[in-house]
Amino acid sequence: MMMPAKAEAPPLPVFVLEIDGQPILAFRAATFRQARELGKEDWLQEDLKRMMIGYRPLWDGKSPIRVRRAGPAEEVYYVDAKTENAPGDLPLVYLIQRDDEMDTTGPVTRGSFPPRR
Repeated sequence: MMMPAKAEAPPLPVFVLEIDGQPILAFRAATFRQARELGKEDWLQEDLKRMMIGYRPLWDGKSPIRVRRAGPAEEVYYVDAKTENAPGDLPLVYLIQRDDEMDTTGPVTRGSFPPRR
């Protein structure tokens, strides 16, 4: 007798964390409440203060951190960009280009400060 195949659970919804209306990162969570809790995590807030975008901190420590459901394009970007993580890890996909990810190869534009590549 053949046993019916176990149905796979649907993937968790994708949420987006925003600062000042700017989408910052995408992640999966079971519920909206769980997604909001990520924005309150000390480790994430400290990371957001240290990360730079346009030579300024990504988060000033004061602006509200908001969470919303990802739009269709953001969800596709998340699915395409996430990499394999260890079991139990929460994959975070940044939707912005941080200064630490900028291309540091190529010629420097003379006379610019900070040097632009």
